[in-house]
Amino acid sequence: MSRFQAQLNAVLDEELDDLRERLGLRQNQRADLLREIVLLASWVVRQAETGRSIEARRGRDVEALASPLLDRLRERRTAGIVGRIELKDSEVERLAARHGEAETPEAPMEG
Repeated sequence: MSRFQAQLNAVLDEELDDLRERLGLRQNQRADLLREIVLLASWVVRQAETGRSIEARRGRDVEALASPLLDRLRERRTAGIVGRIELKDSEVERLAARHGEAETPEAPMEG
């Protein structure tokens, strides 16, 4: 298991201690706290990647989880961004041959 150390500013350190206490963990259980935070964050990211929103509800009150990072994940999904595929000339020729176009047109020579 790898060892993780981070230098925290006072505000973040206080937030982590507050979370640790609220979750009922002792001072020496910071690794457990980090593990729980990572599990929660992973779940949240997976939900956003599938286009789901995360909301807290109490009666009629609804508060959606808002984060620029999660917004970007949702935007990628709705935009249908798959990524860019770059093919070598030989791959293009092979694909063209499969579709009955054995030769690809040559680019005009500039000169």
